[in-house]
Amino acid sequence: MSAEAKPPADRSRLVTRARRVDGAPVVAVRVWIRGGSRKETTPGLALVAGRLLAEGTRRRDWRRIAEEAEDRGLSIATTAGAEVQIVAVDALAADWRRALEWAAELTLDPVFPEERCRWVAEQTAAELASLADHPDVVADWAFRRQLYAPHPRARPLQGSAEALASIDGAACGAFHRAALAGGVIVSIAGAIETVEARDLARELFRPVEALEAAMEPPVAARIEGLAARQRIALEAGEQAHLLLGALTVGRRDPDLAALGLLAVALGSGSGLIGRIPHRVREVEGLAYACRAVTAAGAGLDPGCCEIYLATAPEQAARAEAVVREEVDRLAAEPFPRAELEEARSYLLGCEPFQRETARQWAVLLAEAAFYGLPLDRPGWTREQ
Repeated sequence: MSAEAKPPADRSRLVTRARRVDGAPVVAVRVWIRGGSRKETTPGLALVAGRLLAEGTRRRDWRRIAEEAEDRGLSIATTAGAEVQIVAVDALAADWRRALEWAAELTLDPVFPEERCRWVAEQTAAELASLADHPDVVADWAFRRQLYAPHPRARPLQGSAEALASIDGAACGAFHRAALAGGVIVSIAGAIETVEARDLARELFRPVEALEAAMEPPVAARIEGLAARQRIALEAGEQAHLLLGALTVGRRDPDLAALGLLAVALGSGSGLIGRIPHRVREVEGLAYACRAVTAAGAGLDPGCCEIYLATAPEQAARAEAVVREEVDRLAAEPFPRAELEEARSYLLGCEPFQRETARQWAVLLAEAAFYGLPLDRPGWTREQ
């Protein structure tokens, strides 16, 4: 499908999707609110605001939310990513109405209590500090700064310790209200009657349509990137963590499907398959941890090609040379048909396992609406 042939992403203020999923008698509700870290002005604000959605509403404080959810067997999680805030509620199918009601309450009536804001911000800062203890994570952060700076995708989703210390409940509330004005997607999947579920979702979330149009927080900056090469000093005795890559395409780009095939051929599949793991690990014996992806994080912004391996410091130069040789070979030689078909078979074989549960379908429905792609149509992947 060409870029011109794709329908535009649905930018309606309220979008509802529902699908019946037979099997386990459960229901999954997902609410996607158009406001993630790419729209924040304070690093970490989107994540803290997203996590706070389950920390108190006008009807219930955080304790009551937790206790009543446990009493009723509801699973509740709220968070944020680069592009959206997310409210997730899972329940037994008999409680599908209650699941939708709770999702609406958490989305439309949060109060962002100051004491819970401070607790969530401190918890997020501790998470950030814990991640910073992992050299591979530190290397990945540096790699993303090289690719995306000064865009928000250049920094960790958790932001920075300094910024987290400055975030308060009022800032979280203002960010969430601006996100709501940008639009909401509600998806429901499970053992439900789809028409009835969509009707209730429209009724519960109708207040979104009446919100005053607010100027959405701007994306902070265009992608410019940093120097092409960067070295990071690690503690003595630590492995060398090598990342190579470049920006590629966004989620709606017509080349994304071809890059998916290429990723498997290079080394994103299961086991030991892929050109780069085979060469680096099996032939050269340079590393065990090795992977290659071609559109990591592709969404509204471009994803990236990322080739990663961990090796002994004295072997890092040879490992880099080997990876570059494989990339050069890919550009210089025709791609063998047998290799292409093997990658295609792998991806098509994985496809059914991504459409088994109510939770999986709820996410697919939300993604399909958000990006304006028929991701929820099972035959679409085969057509690419």
